[in-house]
Amino acid sequence: MAGRCEACGRVDEVEVHHVAKLADLGRSGNRPPWADLMAARHCKTLVVCGSCHPDIHGTRPVPALTE
Repeated sequence: MAGRCEACGRVDEVEVHHVAKLADLGRSGNRPPWADLMAARHCKTLVVCGSCHPDIHGTRPVPALTE
């Protein structure tokens, strides 16, 4: 995907988000836009940047503690 995030288009270091089964994405209307994109493409993987991937999982990295 030429190092481009499929969710936001950012050119950055990318990661691959994947699901075991497309059925795990849920039903149309009850899923987020990234899941709709995967379902529309009938693809179990999505190339995303380091900012979008934690959003998909509902997690954000904890900033390092400074002294």
